[in-house]
Amino acid sequence: MHQQQERDVLEIIADWKNDSAGGQKITEGTCLALLQEIEQRRKTSPDPAFDQAEAVVLTKMATLRLKKKGGENLAGEWIKRALELEPDDEQSLSVQLRLYFSQLRESIQAEGYPVIRETDNVVARRRKAEDLQEMAAAELQEVARWRQLAQAARDIAQKLSHAEWASKANELEQLYMNRERLLHELMERVQAYSASLSGVFFSIEMLSQLQETIRALAEQQLQKEQLLSEAVTEYTAEESMIALSALEKLEQLVGLGDIKHRVRQLAQFLQYQQIREEKGWHMHDQLPLHLVLMGNPGTGKTTLARLIATLYHELGLLTKGQLVEVDRSHLVGAYVGQTEQRVMEAVKQADGGVLFIDEAYSLKRPDSSGSDYGQVAIDTLVAAMTSGEYAGRFVVMLAGYPEEMRSFLFANPGLYSRFPQTGHFLLPNYSPDELIHIADEVATRNDFALTEAAKIALRQRIEKAQVDDTFGNARTVTNLVLDSIFAKGRVTAGKELQWEDFTLLLPEDVSEEPVKTNSQSALDKLQSLIGLAQVKAELQKIAAFVAVAQERTVRGMTTSPIELHAVFTGNPGTGKTTVAQLYAEILKEIGYLKRGHLVTASRADLVAGFVGQTAAHTRRKVREALGGVLFIDEAYALLGSGENDFGQEAIHTLVEEMTRHEENLVIVLAGYPIEMNQLLDSNPGLLSRFKKYVHFPDYTADELVLILEQAAHSSGYSLTASTLEQIKQKLLEISSKHSLDGNGRFSHNLLQEAIQNQALRLITIPKDQWSQEMLTELVWEDFSALLDPSEV
Repeated sequence: MHQQQERDVLEIIADWKNDSAGGQKITEGTCLALLQEIEQRRKTSPDPAFDQAEAVVLTKMATLRLKKKGGENLAGEWIKRALELEPDDEQSLSVQLRLYFSQLRESIQAEGYPVIRETDNVVARRRKAEDLQEMAAAELQEVARWRQLAQAARDIAQKLSHAEWASKANELEQLYMNRERLLHELMERVQAYSASLSGVFFSIEMLSQLQETIRALAEQQLQKEQLLSEAVTEYTAEESMIALSALEKLEQLVGLGDIKHRVRQLAQFLQYQQIREEKGWHMHDQLPLHLVLMGNPGTGKTTLARLIATLYHELGLLTKGQLVEVDRSHLVGAYVGQTEQRVMEAVKQADGGVLFIDEAYSLKRPDSSGSDYGQVAIDTLVAAMTSGEYAGRFVVMLAGYPEEMRSFLFANPGLYSRFPQTGHFLLPNYSPDELIHIADEVATRNDFALTEAAKIALRQRIEKAQVDDTFGNARTVTNLVLDSIFAKGRVTAGKELQWEDFTLLLPEDVSEEPVKTNSQSALDKLQSLIGLAQVKAELQKIAAFVAVAQERTVRGMTTSPIELHAVFTGNPGTGKTTVAQLYAEILKEIGYLKRGHLVTASRADLVAGFVGQTAAHTRRKVREALGGVLFIDEAYALLGSGENDFGQEAIHTLVEEMTRHEENLVIVLAGYPIEMNQLLDSNPGLLSRFKKYVHFPDYTADELVLILEQAAHSSGYSLTASTLEQIKQKLLEISSKHSLDGNGRFSHNLLQEAIQNQALRLITIPKDQWSQEMLTELVWEDFSALLDPSEV
């Protein structure tokens, strides 16, 4: 297997070497990961093929780096190492040649040498003479290096049989030699001219000679610029920064396939309309340009709005195309008249462009009172869009969550009519693959690269965060990558840095804080509970079924539907809440739930006292539980007792949310068996969704004693064997006459009371006689009064 992996790596790199695309499809991250693999394998197998492979990878990296602004330094280091490994490699030599010409471009000066004129005053003549002397001396220090670079470029071009490049390099070499001569001549003539200066008098002959040298240098500068501008311009970052149209920029965005198609259609129609207008056919009724952009956070609403604003400008529909971003705080005032003023100020700023209103539904809140001026803002905006000074001169784009935006528009007919359905854009959430692509782009533009292993770790973090509608999509992924970069800089403090510390993001950089490996698993915790044999067996069966179903899915096999909503029945204190918590943890550990947390709720958390509020309360609790388990204790209380009770609304909402969120939510209903059956029978939808029934039996006397002993140990107390036996016998005596209420809670309450009785017993003894054993031991005397059958 190891040998096969080695062959695969070498075959991959051999394919790179034969690829005429020049590394266009390869990223620096891929190259860096391969370099690490090559280095590791070279330690165990010193095959010369690894040297050749490393040279190919370094050459690809140098090619990619040359396309980035300021990439010459790193490209130079990498190509130097590549040529040390493979001195005659043509691809490496070709990149070295490009690098030399790229470096030679730096010799182009931003400004020429100043010219001294006869009309200059004395001060100006002396100052320009000093400047000439300094500039010539500075360039002389560099010109020898440029000449050597040109010579090296010529040698490589000749080696590669690139006659054109060899000719250009040769011309440059001769040019630098002549320039060096001219610079020496310039310094001599400046000194001679400066010596001839006496007050307002100077030597006209020396000035003429100096001006002649400066003209020769200027002509030579133009010749150099022309030579260098013709060579390898396609490899410079500056030349590759081509201005893209709005549509081209849109096409470069990750994902958004349907949106891109709709915007292309919009652009095609607008172009058609523009041509039609130019030919003399006119439309009296103009199509509205106003848009509604709906989507969850980070789906690209603002980015899309900017591109469409630019598109409108490029098509001549807007005079400026700027985007003015506002929200409720910018538009709604606190007193009469302020809202109209704020809205019109925003409209004025958007004149010739786009007014982008984020979370537009916040303008008019459903529960707003008469003192809220949100409706005034809407009315003022509609009036500005349809009449007045700015009508037709700006475009409005509304943005926000899909559900809230639809409700908001339906509640405002005047606004809705200005935003027809054809102008509604629904931006979907990004897929995991698209989010990884975005993460790759974020890393790349910050000069980092994600290794393949890091991408896998990042995908796991993303999938865990994709629980509800609050997931920030591209925004969240961007923050995760930036956090990883910050973590990279933090953990490297104080260590000797290698090249990978500056550019590679590894799995440990993008992963969350590591989980403690010695922590007990949820299944182990379940097994450690006292009693509950049937409950444990049922949960183990569920966990096994889910694990096998997931593996079948991974392998492309058919699977049975996974129904994990459960009904826990049993008396109080039988461990229903504790097991529900472990149920959530088990489902997380086997990879079914993303968060694995437990949210407990009762009737009071779900049912409100007014019409329309119960559904909102229930949905809020469900959202809190997404990715985990919603545990509804005494769930039968949702049935209520009166005609005006809203419990049924909570039940209907639960059924809807279970269907909507599917595997992202597990609900556990708990309560007494008979009452729970009545609840499920009251709603067929509820009954069909709960296939798992787990009954929690009452604890036996033996189990109650074990719970008591376990709780005492956890609290730092101990019971002697004789005390435990006496407690057990007393509990058996009591249970033979009537049931023990409370189950596990009974044992915990009994312990707390016994601890207090022990304190009363010890306080009668002088403190200097207290021992460690006396402070920790609970004796029968501490329990006897509590276990009187008449008191239990």
